[in-house]
Amino acid sequence: MIRSGDIRRLGIATAALAAVAIALPAGALGASGQTKLKLDGPAANSLREQGVRIAPIKPASGGNRAISLPVAAGLAGSKTTLLRQRGGLALTAPGGDTARLTSLRLLLGKRSLVEAKLGGEEVDLFTVMRGGRRDIDPASGKIQLEGLRVKLTRGAANALARQLGLKPVPAKRFGSLATRLSGLARGDGGNGGGPSGGGAATRSNACPVPGTAGPPAESTPPVLARPAGAVDVTAASIRWRVRESFIRYIATGEGTSVSGGASADAPVLLPGASTPLSYDFRFPFANGWVDAGANPASPADDTAALYFGGAVRFQYSGHGIDLLTSNPEIELNGPSSRAIFAISDNGGAAERQVLVNLDLGAAGAISQNGASYTYERVPGAIPSGTASSVFAGFYAPGTDFGCFDVSFSTP
Repeated sequence: MIRSGDIRRLGIATAALAAVAIALPAGALGASGQTKLKLDGPAANSLREQGVRIAPIKPASGGNRAISLPVAAGLAGSKTTLLRQRGGLALTAPGGDTARLTSLRLLLGKRSLVEAKLGGEEVDLFTVMRGGRRDIDPASGKIQLEGLRVKLTRGAANALARQLGLKPVPAKRFGSLATRLSGLARGDGGNGGGPSGGGAATRSNACPVPGTAGPPAESTPPVLARPAGAVDVTAASIRWRVRESFIRYIATGEGTSVSGGASADAPVLLPGASTPLSYDFRFPFANGWVDAGANPASPADDTAALYFGGAVRFQYSGHGIDLLTSNPEIELNGPSSRAIFAISDNGGAAERQVLVNLDLGAAGAISQNGASYTYERVPGAIPSGTASSVFAGFYAPGTDFGCFDVSFSTP
């Protein structure tokens, strides 16, 4: 996540937060509630004194001194709570310059803050100060927050002043927030449920469960360095099986679509679904390389980077979801293996992000036959150390999120 004072490019996983031992419960995405933000602190007053008008961005409502934002999704647990809000705030200066604060996320935990997008960039907007009422009951599915004071971060204050052409805005208390939320199921437990159910019954029947969340993901993942002894990969295929409960959830909105040469397998009717759906997606091969390691006869110590094209779009506009995942990169590198995609969120610029870590130790099978390599049902896990990644807004770090079949060959 972006530290206070920084505005950096959006990444699926940025600087580390404390590990989150919670999972999105079944009713979270359909939870009923809202967050009310009172704009009565010195920082908000400073903006108004400089002629700035503060207005809600739909579906948020309110006015210059209080704005209510509907809760789009919730993730609640004994250690960390994450609420994603719909709508946002529009700040308009007397000269007409406007700053739009959207995609607000309230995170309560070891480090409590409110994140937002400002001008398309991710920023720590507020820190949540001590005090206030915080009643969070994962077992009953209820959250009640009252009088939580929020302080404008120095980075956000400077960014707002620059974007609106203002005098310095003080990094002081901006106001306070309150939330009443119901409809959440139990939120504790490591690899727990997802949008259409909780526990083991909703995990992918076709994919193994990863044994680890893997390492925290970098904000901008570097390209895997090619060893001197690596050889080119001449052909490769990939099949991504997405977590079944997520596919069923997205299907209640606009669903999935493919482009750029990617393809979806034929729809199948699985237990728990009311209609046949496509869960598996394939991408055209572009290029790649593999290094055979110390033992050329065994793939256990191999390192490989495989690059593909095409895209899969996940869309449920009614719940604020529009994710375009494209140009997958599969890095096979022992415990550091991972799948990187170019991610575009709600029409924004696509950026390379670690989608999931890959647990080779839990794969269905790994084999080599001469110049041909096969990795079957390699499970993916939401990376550890962050609650602000693309899918960690809906699933806890460490949650299983489908698997990959990968095969490739060399000359």
